[in-house]
Formats: sequence, structure tokens, C-alpha cells
Amino acid sequence: MNSMRALASSTTTKRTPEHPAARLKRRDLERFTTRVIHRGRGYQSSVFLVEIDGQQAAVKDVSQTPRAFRLLVAPWLLKREARALKALRGVPCVPQFFGRVDRYAIAMQYIEGTPIADFKMGELPTEVFPRVQAAIDAIHARGVSHGDLKRRSNLLVTPQNDIMLIDFAAATIGKRRFHPFSNWLQGQMARIDDKSLPRIKKFAAPELMTEEDRFKLENPTGLERWARKLLNR
Repeated sequence: MNSMRALASSTTTKRTPEHPAARLKRRDLERFTTRVIHRGRGYQSSVFLVEIDGQQAAVKDVSQTPRAFRLLVAPWLLKREARALKALRGVPCVPQFFGRVDRYAIAMQYIEGTPIADFKMGELPTEVFPRVQAAIDAIHARGVSHGDLKRRSNLLVTPQNDIMLIDFAAATIGKRRFHPFSNWLQGQMARIDDKSLPRIKKFAAPELMTEEDRFKLENPTGLERWARKLLNR
């Protein structure tokens, strides 16, 4: 199948992409999809595995979400995620961003892994725990906070027991000139990200919890206190 010729005819760019999924368009999506990784319901996105010229990619698609959300919110979230992935390009624990399929979908590196949420107590290999924090530290070093690591399904354990962070729709980018609020918010969200490892220990290996872990979980950050007050919780 001369798939690259078909894709090349659907774009005007002259630059040869690093990955063929960078040229993927909506009209090609069904033809190259080999598996539905996740079928979104309600406001959730769907994720498809595509294969082009023997190379795989994951496509995150929000085109089937409710109309108001699809038109007003979903494209903004995808743009936010794409921006975060671009800022994290080259960070090993983050999927590589390939490109926009259209307003409602993006293509990225496919990661083979198991969500931490799928593991039961005692099942996580010991070496995974420090790698969780190392992954979080790596994105923070680039000035990016994930913002949704409380959802353990956003941390994948690969067959090699490495950690991959996915779903950056709630990410915040800091370390930017002339953006004091964004920089402050990214710092606050980084403190919330840092509670992820203690939460994982608490449900998967409570015997590994330290006093510092307990302190993080028992003491809300300033942003968390403000949010709880706003929501009357």
C-alpha cells in the first residue's frame, strides 16, 4: 500500500516529517486505524492506534464528544495538550508529539504500557516508585506541570518498568518571560503533582510511605485550600 503517497497528497507542506503520522488527516484516519485503544464516552476523548508504513502512532480524538463541549472546550484542551507535549519534546517519559490531525484530533507516540490504576496492592515492582518521581521531576525541569496525576490512569508502566506520563490536557507551562501568573500557577501545580508518588505508595505499597509522604498528603497546598474554599469543601 502506497500510504505515504496518499498522505502526501493531502497536505501542502514541503517538509519531510519525522513520523508519517505527522501528515495524517481526518479522511485518512479510519483507513489507518488498526485498533481502538479507548472508546470515549460523554466528555471523554477516544484514542486510536494507527499504523502507517509500519510505524505506529496514537491519535487522541474528541470529535464524538457532546456538541457544546466539542465546539467550545475540546479544541482548547487539545491545543493545550499539544503545546505541553511540544515543550516536553525529547523528555523520555512523555510521548513524542507528531502533529494535529485536525481541530479535533492530535497524533502522538504510541506507548505500550499498563496504567498504574490497574495494579493491585503489592503488584508494582519496587523500581517503579523512584521512577514515578523521576518522571515528574523531568517535566517540572522543563517548566511543565501535569495537573492531573491524581488520576493514576495517567501514569503508565511499560514492559521495562519505566514510567510514562500521558494526557496533558490539564498541563500548565511556566518559566515564561512576562507571564508571572502562569509561572506562579505552574509552581503551584508542581506541588500538587508531587503528591502523586505518596498517593501511589498509599494504595500500592503503604509500607514504603515516609513521614514526608504523609506530610504532603495531610497538608493541602495554598491552591488546594483556595479551591476547597471556593467549592465549600
